[in-house]
Amino acid sequence: MKQRTSFVFTLLIAVVALFTACDTTPPAPVGPSLVVTGPASDTVFTDSVFILTVSATAGDAELSSISVTENGTAIDASRLTLDGFTAGSNPSPVVSTSSVTYEVGITAGSVDGETATYAIVITDADGETASESVDIYTKDAGTPVTERTMILLLNQAGPAGQGGLDLESGNQTGTQASDTDADIRDLGIDSNLALDMNWLQQIGTINGSDLRAPAAGLVYEDILTSEQIVAAFNDGQSFTESSKVAEGDVFLAKTSEDNYFILKTVTITVTPSDNSDSYEFSVKN
Repeated sequence: MKQRTSFVFTLLIAVVALFTACDTTPPAPVGPSLVVTGPASDTVFTDSVFILTVSATAGDAELSSISVTENGTAIDASRLTLDGFTAGSNPSPVVSTSSVTYEVGITAGSVDGETATYAIVITDADGETASESVDIYTKDAGTPVTERTMILLLNQAGPAGQGGLDLESGNQTGTQASDTDADIRDLGIDSNLALDMNWLQQIGTINGSDLRAPAAGLVYEDILTSEQIVAAFNDGQSFTESSKVAEGDVFLAKTSEDNYFILKTVTITVTPSDNSDSYEFSVKN
């Protein structure tokens, strides 16, 4: 019985060895490997350039080309740079056949509020590929603000023709009915107080303008677009007369012409001996 079992076992080993010796299936090819690092933020401005860092290593065959797609379609080469140089084609040949590292610059799309998938594809000489993708959301950069500095608003109680400010031009005006260009005004003095302390140091509306105090946390320096000014104005608290103005105070204004402004109080000059007091603003619109 033992001899029979030994014979059967030996026969099985022989069969397995025979089939193993006859297996001519080649091993699966080893393609390239790829690592892609996206930008610090997945949100970029429309038509701006964002950078993908690409590192690729060859497998069994030499590296051959690099290509970039947007939502599955090859991007025009004019929208691509490789290490700062405009790509001559897409796909582009690689500079090294064993391993490469690139900074791939891609010009984002022009549509506000769109998410697109960008894929980096590495191909080797045998046609094997490796790919990695990132999703990028585009938003409109908005309209850059114009900033003017050293805009003065004078104490209304001074000489005639002062106390108002035309925000569109930055010019000083009076506060009479004829001063139709005035958008904000100083509130003058309290005549019951002594000259050295009678300036109210308050501002208010005129000619249908709307003044607002900003929501908590708004920073004047962070406002870079006209659209941000409008949004901040809409979030603000409306008033017709301010409390006492201090240096650093920020105000939002909408004129009767529907123009929007943000003002930062840079300097307040108090003149105790007369009514030449003034505010100095920086103004963005």
